[in-house]
Amino acid sequence: MTNKARYLITTADERTWKFDRPVIFLGEWCRTYERKHVWQGMDAIVAAPYGLDQASKDSDHIDVQELESKLFPVLCDTLNRHHGIQHGERFWRIILGHWLARYVSIILNRVKTLKQCLQVHQVSGITTYGDDHYTLATQDSYSLIFASNDERWNVALTARILSLLECTNFPVEVITEDRTSAGFFWNRNNVSTLKWGYSMAGKLASYLVRDSDALIIHSYLPKKEEIKLQLVLGQCPQLWTSPKLEVLDKYNQALRKRLAKQVVIKSGNTIENIVFSMVFELLPICYLESFDSLNKLVKEQPWPKEPKFIFTSNAFDTNEVFKIYTAQKVEEGIKYFVGQHGNNYGASRNYANPSNEEITADKFLTWGWVDGLPQHTPAFIFKTANRKRGCYNSQGGLLLIELPLKHRMSTSDDTAEFNTYFEDQQKFINKLTSAPRRKLVVRLHAGYRFMKWGEEKRWQAFDPLLKIDTGNTNVSELVGKSRLVVHSYDSTGILETLSQNIPTLAFWQNGFDHLRDSAKPQYQLLVDAGIVHLTPESVAKKVNEVWDDVDGWWGQSIIQDARKQFCSRYARQSENPIRELKQILMK
Repeated sequence: MTNKARYLITTADERTWKFDRPVIFLGEWCRTYERKHVWQGMDAIVAAPYGLDQASKDSDHIDVQELESKLFPVLCDTLNRHHGIQHGERFWRIILGHWLARYVSIILNRVKTLKQCLQVHQVSGITTYGDDHYTLATQDSYSLIFASNDERWNVALTARILSLLECTNFPVEVITEDRTSAGFFWNRNNVSTLKWGYSMAGKLASYLVRDSDALIIHSYLPKKEEIKLQLVLGQCPQLWTSPKLEVLDKYNQALRKRLAKQVVIKSGNTIENIVFSMVFELLPICYLESFDSLNKLVKEQPWPKEPKFIFTSNAFDTNEVFKIYTAQKVEEGIKYFVGQHGNNYGASRNYANPSNEEITADKFLTWGWVDGLPQHTPAFIFKTANRKRGCYNSQGGLLLIELPLKHRMSTSDDTAEFNTYFEDQQKFINKLTSAPRRKLVVRLHAGYRFMKWGEEKRWQAFDPLLKIDTGNTNVSELVGKSRLVVHSYDSTGILETLSQNIPTLAFWQNGFDHLRDSAKPQYQLLVDAGIVHLTPESVAKKVNEVWDDVDGWWGQSIIQDARKQFCSRYARQSENPIRELKQILMK
């Protein structure tokens, strides 16, 4: 343990900071860029990040799965008894599965991060919100994603975990703030005019819905293809939108304490005890206090009463109304099909391995691969269905597509990892020759706006002349103006550009550490062909090398053969996607 005692700071909420003594920041998320002028002058250090090595990620992934498997049946039984219903585990897994995985991962990360810090450093005190003055339960599962980054929510969560760890041999100052009446809620963006138009059209077309029609919602297909699919199924096309969920019921602390007593366990595993102890403190209000209201909203939807099947690629995670509807229909014997949502499925060792949607679906439609589950059904890449060749400009610019900072929901310290990632992108740009650098556009993910990392300002500080797209322009439009696209992470975008035969390069951290063994040979093909690179310097060298004749380089047989072989497994194109999809769904 270090000798110098320091005051522990756990978030960027400066009301919990001390400026008159040495401090230790629990992580880089505490030090926002816009407040650099404040924290730069403090007597401060940053605690070592937790869980970045692959061995820790693998171990924590196993721990999360084991904790889920222990808690889930207990949670199901408790909710069934409370609501006076008798639903099976598949019903509850469709509704709760994604939330539960995030909940367990968050708790594991916060506990292990705190314990690591307290084992190494001498802490002189901490300021928190009292757990009686802040509601940790979110209103729905979507809101948990954003709560994981919220300063106040994390301060309160840390305080609660510290109380359960019983290791606070230092003063704890409490800030009181009454938030018990609400529950954390993230307000989704207002519906756009285009979506409103679809919604109105849907209301008119809903009068033509038959009870036996398939429910197809958020399929990930281009809108035109989704309409074609419904036409070949012999039903009036519906572009269904998700109803707005308003949780009006209040957080019932007494109820939650009573239910918590029914799931309490005492084991030798500290994290297991905390995960069980806190589950009803964090369970979304829509699953408890507002569950009856949610079911009423489901009944109000004009969706088919006895659909021949249900198919989605996007609605299975945070769409509460869809999940309740689907869980009910599955128990009635209706088939439930889920399409792959993006990359990492079938390739990442810890992400979606297997995912909740793979487990709960009757068929999981992949973009070409199979990997161990009977639900795996090879299909094609939905996002680019019927787009055989993408549009790009052989005399255009250089496009760098970047990842936004992740929400703090994984077991490891994503903020520390992102710092390294950002530095790698800067190294890449610094190694470019003047010709491609002058034509470089850095495309930020639109999600960066929800984070407080100051990404745009950091780029401007790095190079004031750098062209930045802040996520407002459609990616396909930017690609159409570029001669070469560079992806700085293992992304869905790689699958999209490769499948459309658009000149593509990629690089990322840690080589193949994140990949399953089954995926490594296909990725190695891309490395051998010079498409994927494992250092920023290497990919910059390749850009400089091919810049004057990108088409000539891209047309080489070694490039095209590697691209085709990789895409056949992870981004397959279909000659007739709608006919093929109909056969899969109706088989």
